[in-house]
Amino acid sequence: MELKMIAARSRKSVADLVRKGVNMIIKKEKGSKKANVTKMLKELNKLARENARQNPGLNLTKALIEMRYEQ
Repeated sequence: MELKMIAARSRKSVADLVRKGVNMIIKKEKGSKKANVTKMLKELNKLARENARQNPGLNLTKALIEMRYEQ
C-alpha cells in the first residue's frame, strides 16, 4: 500500500519503483562482492600460515586429497 502512495505522489508506476529498488540493491552487492573476496582471501592466507606454523613438516593438502580418494 505504501508503494502505491509513493508511486502516486511521484507519478510513476509501482513496477518502476520496484525496479529501481532492486537495481540499487544489486549495485550495492556488486560493489561489496569484490571487497568480500579480497577480505576472505586475506583471512584464508592468514589461516594457512597459522596451520603451517602449528604443523611443521605436514602437508595438509596432500592429506586432504588422500582422504578424498579413500571414500
